[in-house]
Amino acid sequence: MFIKFIIFFSFLSLTACESPLRDSISIESTPEGLVIEDFSRNDLLNWNVVDDNVMGGRSQGYLSLGDEIAIFRGYLSLQNNGGFSSIRAYVPYDYTNYDTFVLRVKGDGRNYNFRVRADDNSWASYSHSFSTVENDWVVVELNVDDFYPSYRGYSLRNMPELSRVIVREIGVMISDKKEGEFNLEIDWIKIK
Repeated sequence: MFIKFIIFFSFLSLTACESPLRDSISIESTPEGLVIEDFSRNDLLNWNVVDDNVMGGRSQGYLSLGDEIAIFRGYLSLQNNGGFSSIRAYVPYDYTNYDTFVLRVKGDGRNYNFRVRADDNSWASYSHSFSTVENDWVVVELNVDDFYPSYRGYSLRNMPELSRVIVREIGVMISDKKEGEFNLEIDWIKIK
């Protein structure tokens, strides 16, 4: 009975994250790449915060919009085997013909993960870690060949490479096993 409950709960968790695609978003191209999100347009992606409280943890993350930037901040707690906070958004376009995600961020010196999910395996994420410099804006380039598939912190085998899947969700996660406050400002997210 317990196993049936866990399977049912996992199914609900996955389907609760599904979102219909939006056709009204415009695509902007810049010399640095194709803009996925710049936090200044009227057609923002639908961002959500997902913390470890979905599994009993005590971390709390918040997402707010400043002057054309997103501010992802909060407190990372390791209580109750927790230790992650994330922001996620569904993307409405096919990004299979690109090879690098590019982010402009100002951080707190902590390490974060940029994560994507695909159409075919919406339960699995492809992750790439990146470092921040405290109070300095940096441009981070993440090659799709360097992303690795994972599920709830465990690396997966026999999964297609990220460059061969259709990306449907992007996100940023902190899970560096360091309890305390975090703060990450995001100017834009692009792909080239």
